[in-house]
Amino acid sequence: MAKQYVSNKDESVRMFKYNWMEFFSHVHWTVPHIIYIPVITVTLAIAAGSLPATEVVAYAVLGVLLWTPMEYFAHRFVFHAGPKIETEVRDIVGSLPPGEPALQHMQTFRQRHYFIAHGVHHDFPNDTKRLVLPPSVSIPLAVFFFALFRWIAGPSIGPTIFAGFVAGYLVYDTIHYAVHHFSLHNPVLLYLKKHHYRHHYNDSTKDFGVTSPAWDVVMGTFGRR
Repeated sequence: MAKQYVSNKDESVRMFKYNWMEFFSHVHWTVPHIIYIPVITVTLAIAAGSLPATEVVAYAVLGVLLWTPMEYFAHRFVFHAGPKIETEVRDIVGSLPPGEPALQHMQTFRQRHYFIAHGVHHDFPNDTKRLVLPPSVSIPLAVFFFALFRWIAGPSIGPTIFAGFVAGYLVYDTIHYAVHHFSLHNPVLLYLKKHHYRHHYNDSTKDFGVTSPAWDVVMGTFGRR
């Protein structure tokens, strides 16, 4: 079986020509927590002033549940580009001399989109600084989903659902980082690690769920060792 990564060390490749763009492409895994835990706390506190506590909890749980299909379908259909493109990108990155900006050597939009969105993580799966979304991407997405939930569910319920949705995202980011970089002993987390490693090292067209394999089962993409 062909190798499914360029390097399994805690390292990466230079992505961008400009230093400021390269700087902001490296993000510590705690940054989303620093940004969004206060957002969740304030949003739920405001909701508690206009909704009964049971409804706040119920709508927040609904938001967490709504995160799970988002996690699966975004990972499968937005972050991945298919084995052909992914192999092309891996071959380009693997042939670069040290310090050479990878994106300058990619000829198509699909190659560049895949590499920026997710390919760099697959090519360097144990890089600690390119595992979570940078704020330049996550904040506009958060604003979009806040407006969407508020428009659909109203000014009280919508933000409460949004708070749960963002909590689901933080759980996803935490578990994703943990399966790559923490020493795990919990059997559930060890199972999720095995599930995710099949996606990285066996078949990237299977096992898209990170926090749960449920949608892989539903959609027929649950892999086997």
